[in-house]
Amino acid sequence: MKRMIIGLDLEKEYSQISYYSDRAGEPETVSIVENQDKYLIPTPEGLLRERGKEKVRDLAEFIKSCISYLRPISRMTDIFLMITMREIQQPWIDWLHDACQMLGMDRENVFLQSYQESFFYYVLNQKKELWNHDAALFEYTQSGIRSWLMKIDNRTRPALVTVIQGEKIHLGSPAGRSEAEWNTVRDQKFLELIQSTFQEEIVSSTFLIGDSFDKTWAVESLQYLCRKRHVFQGKNLYTKGACYAMCHKLHIGKNLDAWLYQSEDMTEYNISMQMNIRGQKTDYMLLSAGMNWYDAQNRCEILLDEGKELVLYARSMRGGETSSFTIGLKGLPERPLKTTRLRISLAYQSAKVCKVTVKDMGFGEFFPSSGLIWESMLNME
Repeated sequence: MKRMIIGLDLEKEYSQISYYSDRAGEPETVSIVENQDKYLIPTPEGLLRERGKEKVRDLAEFIKSCISYLRPISRMTDIFLMITMREIQQPWIDWLHDACQMLGMDRENVFLQSYQESFFYYVLNQKKELWNHDAALFEYTQSGIRSWLMKIDNRTRPALVTVIQGEKIHLGSPAGRSEAEWNTVRDQKFLELIQSTFQEEIVSSTFLIGDSFDKTWAVESLQYLCRKRHVFQGKNLYTKGACYAMCHKLHIGKNLDAWLYQSEDMTEYNISMQMNIRGQKTDYMLLSAGMNWYDAQNRCEILLDEGKELVLYARSMRGGETSSFTIGLKGLPERPLKTTRLRISLAYQSAKVCKVTVKDMGFGEFFPSSGLIWESMLNME
């Protein structure tokens, strides 16, 4: 199968798309103008704001237009897509998956991740000298400059990597100022942000995102930034990071198993239930910890042994006591043992809340389904 591995940076004003190149052995960002480095694809106005029933169709049309900049793709089922956004939250998770399914992609081949996680994947796929210590990211947007710091805790196995959001500065407006005065204000504020972000930290490399970073105004700030540090400026870090992440899921390229990205989106709890398998009572894992909550979902079917309830267990990967959650199956018809088939679906609603849906599937022609559905929220906060 000829797979197409894609990273899509979906942003309010402009989006970008990259693909994994077998020839280069790394992601390449697609220019919308041939033989020019024009990576920014205008995002339709209002697309990333909530807007009623047409949302999924509009998203599908835009994603299709972005993919059209790639080489011809014979089948949408050949696409493995990582979408990266500034924020990942409902209902966007469902909308984006539904939009991709509308285009013919397999749902299990479509993933989402935050900008911070894309930063992690991008940096760790660079030379190790760039992340021997911390790595910093500054992004210049219309509203100001944001900062992040990537830190690696090598005391754990795997090493835990966090991307910590720092301060955000508002630069104000150039209105009423001369160009020289405006440049001096920006330079000084950016310098103060850099110093505040670094403090006592040892930073190996710094990445600047945004067209507005310019040596004509960032004089003192860039001089300070470049002292004994690698500094890079570009536009396509997030889309390439998303593509690297998709490669990692497919076990292509650099092996990053020795590092685990840890964020507020990561699930901490293993969710299981006890089952009789081949005559032995066994803890059956329903969902494992350590993945983004918006990717954490599972479905299975079981034969109910006895009673009219299910008991699920949640245990933190950090250890501690195990919590139990009982789901009552009120109204379930009386049937002989092991003649009730239940479908159990699990999907996280946030990093610590998991929705469990249980459906009575009956037992073939002998005992038709009652159509009953039970829902329960497992709150692990």
